[in-house]
Amino acid sequence: MPGPDLVALNASMIDRILSEPPDPIVDGGYALRVLRTRGRRSGRVRVTPMGVVGVGGSHYLVCPDPNRDWARNLAADPACAVVSRDDERPATTVAVPDDEAAPVVATYLSAMRDLPFAINSFPVGPDATPEEIRPRLGTIRVLRLGPRRVA
Repeated sequence: MPGPDLVALNASMIDRILSEPPDPIVDGGYALRVLRTRGRRSGRVRVTPMGVVGVGGSHYLVCPDPNRDWARNLAADPACAVVSRDDERPATTVAVPDDEAAPVVATYLSAMRDLPFAINSFPVGPDATPEEIRPRLGTIRVLRLGPRRVA
């Protein structure tokens, strides 16, 4: 369970993301969104501020610790929504193979280099190459976002 400071920080970030015009998600960069998942035990809707990274025309979520709640929720149920002030996109997530994941992590770290809180938990630094990242992927979760049909 996250501490009160992290809960307050996340709530503040979510409020900001949902109140400001969204930045586009561009290749080689990231944009802040709110990730909406379903709790794996409670079944309740959970929201998390998230940097969505763009690589090769696809959008990804990157997690330095696969035991974080949002990553575990998506492992149990890959259905989610990616939300901004102006849009809500139903999505599904797919874990990607290492050859796809390593360049995504490198892009994420480079794009987030000015946000130490976003990269300090990674086992490599912001200048790591895909070759340096690949042996560490056992502790990093990379998920590609894809469309989800809503009934």
